[in-house]
Amino acid sequence: MNKKGNICVVMADVTEDYRDEYLVGVAKQAEKMNYVTTVFSMALLNQQKPQGEEAVFDLIDFDNYDGVVFFEKSFSANKSLGKRVERLISEKCSKPVVVLGNSTVFENVFSGDFSRNMELLTDHVIEQHNCELLYFLGGYQGYSTNIDIGFINSLKKHGIAVTDDNLIYGGFWSDCAEKLAEDIAYGNVEKPDAVICYSDIIAFFLIKALFRYGIRVPDDIIVTGFSASTTAQNGIISITTCSCDTEYLGRIAVSRLHSLITEEDEPQIIRPRANIITGMSCGCGNNQNLNIRRLLEMHEKRSIEDTHFANSELDERLFACRDINDLADVISQTHYLIADKSSMAVCLHVDKELSRCLFMLDYIGKEDQVYFKSTDILPPNSTQENSSTIVYVLPIVFNDKNLGHIAVCYNKPTVYNVHLKNYTRHLAIGLEVLEIRNIAALSLEEAQVNIESNTKSKTIYAYNGVALHRISIDNVLYFETDGRKTVAVLRSGRLVVRNSLSQLEEQYKDDDFLRVSKSTLLNITKVTEYSPDSDRTLLVTLVGNVKIRVSRKFASEFKTKMAEH
Repeated sequence: MNKKGNICVVMADVTEDYRDEYLVGVAKQAEKMNYVTTVFSMALLNQQKPQGEEAVFDLIDFDNYDGVVFFEKSFSANKSLGKRVERLISEKCSKPVVVLGNSTVFENVFSGDFSRNMELLTDHVIEQHNCELLYFLGGYQGYSTNIDIGFINSLKKHGIAVTDDNLIYGGFWSDCAEKLAEDIAYGNVEKPDAVICYSDIIAFFLIKALFRYGIRVPDDIIVTGFSASTTAQNGIISITTCSCDTEYLGRIAVSRLHSLITEEDEPQIIRPRANIITGMSCGCGNNQNLNIRRLLEMHEKRSIEDTHFANSELDERLFACRDINDLADVISQTHYLIADKSSMAVCLHVDKELSRCLFMLDYIGKEDQVYFKSTDILPPNSTQENSSTIVYVLPIVFNDKNLGHIAVCYNKPTVYNVHLKNYTRHLAIGLEVLEIRNIAALSLEEAQVNIESNTKSKTIYAYNGVALHRISIDNVLYFETDGRKTVAVLRSGRLVVRNSLSQLEEQYKDDDFLRVSKSTLLNITKVTEYSPDSDRTLLVTLVGNVKIRVSRKFASEFKTKMAEH
């Protein structure tokens, strides 16, 4: 059966926690109704605020889609950007829109009511563990999910008085947990029998904070989470939690959108039964219904993927690229790092409207690159989008520069993982390196002047795993080999450089850099003192009290060089 149409999902990021279940629900229901789901997201790594990644939303041509799901909840860490994206949709989209979260602009909003789930969880703590003094921790008062209302309803049902002292708000992160642990430890608040947390992550932070003060969970205080995220099944203490209706909300959002698109009656979705998952944090242990085999299979699969990525030498391959064709070769050799995909396209932006498809799995290679309209996402005449269930579109951004986008297609509802985020970041670094080299290649006359005057660059480009940095060699303490990589060691940290140790030795032999072992090239201007050791090596102390050894083979030359200074 051909797909009926296309649904566009606009969201901040895939986070690999319970919030992704909204997206799974959207994709599953869309597949059931024969829609392709195209997801535009920013794919942030170790950052809360985007650094140019929001450019992905400029790629959306709403005329290409039958309806839009705006995942407002995903912008909880960046409300101002969420508001800007909401305005963008309202100004440019004439198609039906449903919202997962909150909105004052759109009518069809699904924020969810999790009060019954929280009530069930609180009932368990009161009835099974005889708790009488309970605190609710996290979130904001009156937040639309009504989780705190479920806590209040349970206390009232069991005849327990509810006051403002029972409700401790303070946000969605670690600070509220650490503050409550401190208040309990110092007697600022009465020690409770149990703390019911807004989320599993807050519960995890609270357990760790209580431990620092010598307060044991669950012996001294019972702690529960909420949302049944992967955080609940951690390696320290499993957290008692409760499933949410997030996948259900994703499903009903698509059902409503389908009704708005087709003007047909809205299909009814059965709300699932809430499920308590008991863990060590309440003393019950793990729920026997937990699918241990499935968890182990997922863990093994992730371990294999992690190993593949670590061993791919992607950094080195990208650093070695000399032109776009080399880059296309690297992508063709490493696209296996993105698991379970049906296709993948890497597209570079020529300007605001035009893209160049550098590589597309099973469709296009380096010898047949295609130019196309950027808002089409994939090249024309490629059938991948229509044959796929879900397509993810991520920006390729470096230092606020919008370089292109990557589109990954899957044949079943799937949430992409951190490997795709890392792959996209690596591509951005690779493209930036190529641009730098292209600029350098254009400056032939300047390069010739440098060669004739025997001057050498006093800066070098280095990579910290996230961004490319231009560093002065005067700030380098020493270079060393680390496996197959060459690392520049600075007081501020370690950065990977493309050059081999031998190349660096030749390039900077007149700049106070001296080979002191098979694997180390030392900046002797950073030496503060040195002394002989029992094995006839030299123990050298550098600025910042960093210590290295000079091998016996190089000790004599090192002493001579130091005497000259």
